[in-house]
Amino acid sequence: REEDCMNIVERMQKGEKISIGMVHTLPLPGSFHGGYTLEEVMQRAVFDAKTLEQGGFDALIVENVNDGPFLPEGISTRQLVSLALITQKVREAVDIAVGIDVCGRQSAGIEVASLLKGVDFIRLSSLVDVRIGADGISQPNGAEAVWLRKLIGAEHVKILADIQVKHTFALQESIAIEDSAVWAVTTGCDALIVTGLSTGLETSVETMRRVKKVSAVPVIAGSGVSPKNVKEQYEVCDGAIIGSCLKKEGNLLNSIDASLAAEFIRKAKQ
Repeated sequence: REEDCMNIVERMQKGEKISIGMVHTLPLPGSFHGGYTLEEVMQRAVFDAKTLEQGGFDALIVENVNDGPFLPEGISTRQLVSLALITQKVREAVDIAVGIDVCGRQSAGIEVASLLKGVDFIRLSSLVDVRIGADGISQPNGAEAVWLRKLIGAEHVKILADIQVKHTFALQESIAIEDSAVWAVTTGCDALIVTGLSTGLETSVETMRRVKKVSAVPVIAGSGVSPKNVKEQYEVCDGAIIGSCLKKEGNLLNSIDASLAAEFIRKAKQ
């Protein structure tokens, strides 16, 4: 697999535009909205992963966004183990690159990825910024993540880091996004993610241009990329994370629609 699937960071550095689809898991056992069995959640995740691969996506991220609201102490061990097992099943089901985003316990992503054979990258939303949102104040975990990656020998796991991430606000508005970008690269991330204000809202092309000017790593559009704007977005960014536009009514609890996934890739290739 390694020979056929150069890691997505290297591919972006070589000029490819990488399309990363989201596998939003159903609420995990033990979560606030739980009620599905582990087998049911696995089956949905594998279905979505295969749909993305068949649609032509380059990579996917397994994410437990539907587990919210998140307590200050983070998700439970039961949820974390469930997410790890689901990600492993997804990894076994597809040949494209697979990443993981552990909502509610971000720093655990490195450990989970290192334990699962063939998981290529993680997404971290609070690498360098102090932000406030519905779940409270999030503190930067970038130093913890890169140190842990080194200590456990997981340096093959790439870190895709959000800067000034969606759904949150800065405690200090005067910090420019260029500053966050420089801090994130200096801390050791492998790619930057720039988002709109919330899920489904378009990432500002001008903001991505500003980040590109100061970034030595690839820049990824993290929200609002769709068949309608993919041309304009891909003229600036190196790749995109696509989620809600692949689902009917944009509902993150719905499965991925194969026709919407194929339409996105068709437009992206144009």
